Amino acid sequence: MMAKHLLTATLLLLCTAAFALSSTTNSALFTLDTVDPIITIQSPNGGEEWYIGDTNNILWDITETNLVPNSVNLWYNRGGADNVPIALGIADTGSWAWPMPDTLGSNYRIRIGGTDSFGNSSLKSSAGTFTITYVPPASPQGVTVDISNAVDAVITWQPVTQTIYGSPIVPDGYILLYNETAYEDGDHLYYYLWDVTSGTAFTHGGVARRRAQMYYRVVAYKDIDGRMSDILAAAKADPDRPLSFAEIRQAMSNPNGGVK
Repeated sequence: MMAKHLLTATLLLLCTAAFALSSTTNSALFTLDTVDPIITIQSPNGGEEWYIGDTNNILWDITETNLVPNSVNLWYNRGGADNVPIALGIADTGSWAWPMPDTLGSNYRIRIGGTDSFGNSSLKSSAGTFTITYVPPASPQGVTVDISNAVDAVITWQPVTQTIYGSPIVPDGYILLYNETAYEDGDHLYYYLWDVTSGTAFTHGGVARRRAQMYYRVVAYKDIDGRMSDILAAAKADPDRPLSFAEIRQAMSNPNGGVK
């Protein structure tokens, strides 16, 4: 019996010693980030019309407290799967000066990527497409309308010789638009009348006998990719369907030049 008590006592002492050697240690506080960075593109985000030869700013904002330094990447694409690098591994400055590509297009998008220190990544593309095109012609000046014979309206204007930036240009033609009400900025209320590719005058035959009043606009254009010719040819083929200037702009997806 004594031996049993001694053994029990010995076991208790060993257990006590074992527990005396055990302890718990808490680690320092740490943050576990499982949220992807939030990227907002301010510009270009759709609808912009930028010109070849210019430099424009890509503007963005990234909401992320743990963003890895120099982890922002910028690309552009033209409607396909290929993303062309603009700048890779840059700081999150929110702005990047981008010299325009020299390829005309109306389906450009910007793509921006960023990564945080926990491995979370985000990619964001422009909400809509934007256009990169050539600098358009300036506005035609000296537009006059002569109805001295009480029959025809003879519209004349000065030839456009420079772009909106003042560089030399020869327009491919001029579009004549008409409206029976004086809406200066109503693109959807001005309709295609005709286009002139030689000279700076057009005669609207017999209009003074048919209309009490008429207002005209003249647009200088440069038909870089042939789309304008197709649009105007379709309008001539279907004269019973008026084509508004707003529809022409939409079909071209870029400015057609100056308006006067």
